[in-house]
Amino acid sequence: MSKEEVVVITPKQEDIDDTNKIIQLNFFSDVDKEDIRKTKWLLGKYVDMIDIIQNYEYALKQIENGMSAYELLSAEGSVAKRESGHELTADVTANSVIMKDKRHDNYKLYVFITNNIRFAINNIKDPHESVAARLLFLEGKKYLKAQVYMEKGYRKDVPGIAATTFADKRRRAIAGIANSLKFNRTLDFVTIDYGRGRNKDGEIALRSIAF
Repeated sequence: MSKEEVVVITPKQEDIDDTNKIIQLNFFSDVDKEDIRKTKWLLGKYVDMIDIIQNYEYALKQIENGMSAYELLSAEGSVAKRESGHELTADVTANSVIMKDKRHDNYKLYVFITNNIRFAINNIKDPHESVAARLLFLEGKKYLKAQVYMEKGYRKDVPGIAATTFADKRRRAIAGIANSLKFNRTLDFVTIDYGRGRNKDGEIALRSIAF
């Protein structure tokens, strides 16, 4: 390669390279690239899922604190109307029940997944990997901010590390979390859809499985 040539790595290629490096750090042969991709996706959604859980629990608390059954049905009927785009008449109760069940199933799924993510991170033995995972995934800090925190020594009991070491610790943390989520079957709730009309790399989503 001449000095004039420049290699530009797109974010997509960076992510592929990152996943390949995580696979190399993984000691369990049954965890593949799709499992790593699912794990990274779940970790990126953790903070959002926690927000949804807290909002749902707050809404339930408001209902317990005095919202009448009629008000609840009316509110849920309005939500059902917005989702379907149709007027609801005699079937308001049925639609409300459907909406309630759907929302509560999603709530239980999010609780299940976030509990398992926290369990996996809490059981990371390496202190640097553990702190990196907490900063990036449980607290949702940006990569560079978390890196600077750990360079300066985020905790007195965890010495500061260089940027390259931080990158390695992050990958090792993800590899360990992927092993845990694969073993306890959390990754079974994540699907990558390669169907028609989808991105050629597939689109990731949670399966709609009732608990």
